[in-house]
Amino acid sequence: MNKKKPVNLRPYYKTRYAYEKLRVCKHCGSFTVLWEDKCANCGKQTLIQVMDQALINAKHSMQNERLIALLITLAAVLFSQTFLQIVLCFLGGIALTVLLWRFQRKMLEPETRRQLGKLLRSSERRIVEGIYLNLTTASAATRDDEQLGYEILREVATIVHNDRVRLQQIMLLQTFMLRKDMDLVLEPLMLEHFEPALAEYIGELAKLKRELIKHKAIRYVLMHEQEILRMKGGAGIMTVVAGAAVRMKTYVDAYPDFILRYARQLPKDRYLRLYQLVRRNPNQTWNGLRDEASAIYNEKYRWDPEFQNWE
Repeated sequence: MNKKKPVNLRPYYKTRYAYEKLRVCKHCGSFTVLWEDKCANCGKQTLIQVMDQALINAKHSMQNERLIALLITLAAVLFSQTFLQIVLCFLGGIALTVLLWRFQRKMLEPETRRQLGKLLRSSERRIVEGIYLNLTTASAATRDDEQLGYEILREVATIVHNDRVRLQQIMLLQTFMLRKDMDLVLEPLMLEHFEPALAEYIGELAKLKRELIKHKAIRYVLMHEQEILRMKGGAGIMTVVAGAAVRMKTYVDAYPDFILRYARQLPKDRYLRLYQLVRRNPNQTWNGLRDEASAIYNEKYRWDPEFQNWE
């Protein structure tokens, strides 16, 4: 196994909507989800956020509407037969154009959203081509720089949701020395099939960031429990996940049999958390978990001062 490398990952900026990660080249119309300064297709420094392009399109559309209103006004003036008609057509046209402009100012935001939808629908092929180019860049980078390859894939995964991209990220993460202060995720990387690297990653997160161990991760290790136990260190993975699960009563309620199987292997701090839950919920048996927790207490921790406050 390759030695894990210490890394300082580039900050990952979350967006409310996936499309906010997209940028488009004003010169050639290519799309990217990366942070590059130059367009990978034409080399120009003309990349802007897709929302900014939608705003430009909305303003152009509104400008064209105002031009049409002015042209209609001009035509009305030219075809007027008297001076009074000329004045009325001119003043009426200017007034209508001003009203149109004021109305457009109020409608700029919804028009921008409409133009965004139109841009995304009309650019599906170019978006796919841009993402494919980003994936090619990630593959090339991974050969020389695993960290850069992972950072690229992390951005691509905002738009592309498939197991291939998830697995590539997991495999790269397993080459890094993970730390608690890293911006790590789990649920977006979950796979349907069994993957040892994912099981190992879940085990590491159960030690570093227990808050990431939720229902989906617990169900995954339960579904593939036998495969994980056949792995080197597999029992340890199951134990740390069980230890992470006891942080919330919700998980103890949902998976008492799972926690029961690994209760005796829990480290002291995780068993103390389980013991606290048992003491706080005297009416819960949890399919025998209460009795097992009591037996462990009597065998190992009865005289431990840390447990005295919970007598």
